[in-house]
Amino acid sequence: MPLSDREQQILQEIEDQLYEQDPEFARGVSSTTLQVHLLRNVRRGIAAFVAGFAVLVVFFVKTELFIGIGAFLLMLAGAVYTYDNLRKIGSEQLRALREQAPLSDFVTRFRGRMRDLGNRDGS
Repeated sequence: MPLSDREQQILQEIEDQLYEQDPEFARGVSSTTLQVHLLRNVRRGIAAFVAGFAVLVVFFVKTELFIGIGAFLLMLAGAVYTYDNLRKIGSEQLRALREQAPLSDFVTRFRGRMRDLGNRDGS
């Protein structure tokens, strides 16, 4: 349901007051999108998974059962958290992000080279 003209005017006044009272906060809020927030959560999930893997390596050195269980749970939580946020982002947005990524050119060239190598060996 769209906002009425009066509601839009009130919303604009609130926004103007926010910019006047705390311009730095207003800029920060306006520049943060849902996609940026979800990507930040994806990075946190990956970091938790990597930390869990590092703790799992410690488990193999110390062979303490509690360390192993904790490492597994940390890896599981990181993987689930990452998957959940990636699912929220959506496949179309992920495709757009992949194309904008700085490594996308490298990955594309690498895939092309691997295909060329496979074609040469098969000929």
